[in-house]
Amino acid sequence: MQPDDPWFVKQLITTIEVALGRRKIESIYRGLKQGPFDIQAFFQEAFAVTDIELVYDQHRLASIPRTGPLVFVANHPYGVIDGMALCDMALKARGNFRILIHAMLCQDKDLAPYFLPIDFRLTKAAMKNNIRAKKMAQEFLAQDIPILIFPSGFVSTANKKGFGTVVDAPWTTFAAKLIRDAQANVVPVYFEGQNSRRFHLASHIAEPLRMALLLNEAKNKFGKSIKAYLGDTLPWETLEPFEGRQALTDHLYDQVQQLAPALPAKKQRISALRP
Repeated sequence: MQPDDPWFVKQLITTIEVALGRRKIESIYRGLKQGPFDIQAFFQEAFAVTDIELVYDQHRLASIPRTGPLVFVANHPYGVIDGMALCDMALKARGNFRILIHAMLCQDKDLAPYFLPIDFRLTKAAMKNNIRAKKMAQEFLAQDIPILIFPSGFVSTANKKGFGTVVDAPWTTFAAKLIRDAQANVVPVYFEGQNSRRFHLASHIAEPLRMALLLNEAKNKFGKSIKAYLGDTLPWETLEPFEGRQALTDHLYDQVQQLAPALPAKKQRISALRP
């Protein structure tokens, strides 16, 4: 919800969230916040209590350089769980992180120091906030603290009114500029899976309805496995030849998409027959 959303929109979102499981998530969250706060323990316990298994190549994660500017870039199929997973990976690789995240989600005083808020409103205040977030990201990269970015800025959504292929929104060039300025190495990550068809249909009806379903999508992942595919760390020297932010953005997008597991032959044939 946005602060300037009409009252009835806020009520609609709240009602849907409560009906679809917000209170259960809030209960888990309160349990996680009991006692002294530790960022690594927070994410480990969050996945343990929700019985979500993160599946990825531990050896590849361990091979990430321990020093130097580093940026993680990933697709964004889930909206909550993939963000948590990326944070957990960065903590295991470097013991720290900062993640670019929607400004409305930066409310928790313990987690807020790890968030770089991005404001998507078309206002002067939003622009000022985003410039500050970029400057902070550059400072953290200089301190060898990895920056985590979902370059699309939005949760992946099915086209064709919710009945088509699930794809990331077009990637912005923000990550590319940050990488170029810091001459950073990059870890590409691909998350396998997608949200429910209900979420994708809602996304084409109204943004408030889409937002209201995000917590339910997170709850639906409880007790399941989340698969992530890490690519080899891309040294800055291999990225430098790409002239311009768009060319680098396109290259990074391709690097992430190439990590996707191949579809079984039967599914490939079905996909080929679809218009």
